[in-house]
Order: sequence, then C-alpha cells, then structure tokens
Amino acid sequence: MLEVGARVALDGVSALQQAGVTSLTDKIVHVIAPKGSTPSRASGVVVHESRLFREADMVGAGLRRTVPAVAAVHAALWATTDRQAAYVLLLVVQQRRARATDVAAAVAAVRRHRRRLLLRSVARDLVGGIEALSELDVAADMRRRGLPEPDRQVVRRRPSGTEYLDCDLPAYDIVLEIDGAGHEEPQQRLDDVVRDITLLSEGRSVVRLPIATYALDRERVLDALEELLVSRGWQRPAA
Repeated sequence: MLEVGARVALDGVSALQQAGVTSLTDKIVHVIAPKGSTPSRASGVVVHESRLFREADMVGAGLRRTVPAVAAVHAALWATTDRQAAYVLLLVVQQRRARATDVAAAVAAVRRHRRRLLLRSVARDLVGGIEALSELDVAADMRRRGLPEPDRQVVRRRPSGTEYLDCDLPAYDIVLEIDGAGHEEPQQRLDDVVRDITLLSEGRSVVRLPIATYALDRERVLDALEELLVSRGWQRPAA
C-alpha cells in the first residue's frame, strides 16, 4: 500500500482476509484507488481504480481497508466466475463479519455491472436467511420451478436449545432440510434425528436433502417434492 499511493486501501478479498474472514486463499493483494488518481504499480498488487471508492466505506482504525460488506461486494464484482461471486457474499455473512442487510445495501450502490442482477438476487436470499451455497442452489431451483417460497433459517426455542430449520413450509406441514457434508458427523446426525422426531410428533413431515445426492438428479428430486406439495394442497401455477 505504501508503494502504490497514499489514498489507496485494501479491498476485495484482501480486505476480507484482513478482517478475519477464513477460507480465502488469494495471495494477490487487492487495493482500491479513486478513479482518476495516479497510483503506482507494485509487484503482486492489483490496483482497482474505481468510482466505487468512498472514504465513508473505510474502516476507521488499523490498516486502511474497506468495511467487510463493501469489500465482499467488490470481491464479487472482481471474481472470475459467478459462482465465486456468490460464494464470497455468502461467506462474509456466514462468518458474521457483516450483516446481510449491510451487504444488500452495498449491492444496491452498484449501478452498472454485468453481475448487478445476480448480486441483487444473492443479497435478497441472504436477507431471507440463506447462509450456504447449497441452500442458494436449492432456492434458485425451487424458484425456477415455481414452487412455494419457504421461510428460511426459522428459529425454534426448545428445552434442549435453539434449533434452525433450513426451509419451513408451514402451510403444507413440510420442513426441508438441506444437508451438507457436516451432517455426516455423529453428533450432528444425533441432533438431526432428535429434531426430526420432534417435528414428526408435531405432525410435520421432514424431507432431508443430502446435497451430494441432490446434485445427481435435481429435476427428479424437484418432481418428487412437487408431488408431495400437491398432496398437501398446493396448486401448480397455471401454464
């Protein structure tokens, strides 16, 4: 940063790493500079001259960097793929480095970019409670098929502690749980079994969706889910 110029700041993935976000392995240093400035170039540093540079977005103390919500949005704009872009937005919320509403506000500040609509869609899902890439995939598929929009990450207070339901469809007494690799751990499987039994005792049907299995044939799973919803009174949208 000293080599590049006085007004620059860490941004994107570099600012997130500095903020403590884990699972990011980029070794290139990303800095942002005001549009029209004349920053120097340095080895191993990518300089982004941008109209998105705002002094109001800088962290007030320590190494000069953009706040996590803004850094995540900029990292998403500069990502190689749309998948990477969605992942970095999810990551900063999942690790509680920024609130979903703050990420959504930062996305709203982006006026012109080919990923603008994608980021708005991801931000909307984050505000709705999605916290994993697998949940984002299932949400997009359900929306594409016109299936009912569930309540996400519903909090339940139980004597044994707090529980979270991934996708709750109370109008149809269905709970859809999206299981990643972590659900194979013995303790997590025990927690899942106890929660499923509790939900069944309340008259709810629990559908567990291992994400690796779902990826084998998404449409087949969605067909079966649609039939279940129809059996519970849901009406397919008119063609």
